[in-house]
Amino acid sequence: MRYLSFVLFAAMVLPVHAQISTGMSERLCLAASQESAFGALVDDLIESDELALTSGEQVLSLSCQDGSSVLEKMVLTRQAENLEYAVIDLGLNLTASRVALHGQTLPLKEALRRLGEQGDSDVQDFVQGYLSDLADEDFNPNLRVSLK
Repeated sequence: MRYLSFVLFAAMVLPVHAQISTGMSERLCLAASQESAFGALVDDLIESDELALTSGEQVLSLSCQDGSSVLEKMVLTRQAENLEYAVIDLGLNLTASRVALHGQTLPLKEALRRLGEQGDSDVQDFVQGYLSDLADEDFNPNLRVSLK
């Protein structure tokens, strides 16, 4: 009986996060390719309990109407601030976090590399620079936490 009471109490107290709706998905897709728009939108969705703080992998993997993913939009339009928010602020890890890209589930680092290979020289430079920055403890404070 105590177990059942605990489960019922936990279900009432813990915030419930709805699945990502089509409308929310399209808003996230649009924000991904607009400068500085992604973080503000995700913050609003988290504050209103429409999105979990731990949903970074799911958000980056979302399919957009044009067939690309949120991650793909960020990389191909070189939206560094949006990508930084998604990776650092949502607590993703380049090797442990997995995202969907073109029907495959890949480590985030591999997905970024593949997108860099598909893009023009500006996209390739963007991905190489970004991967280098993410490996820098001063740029990515998550590394300080995970290394200790």
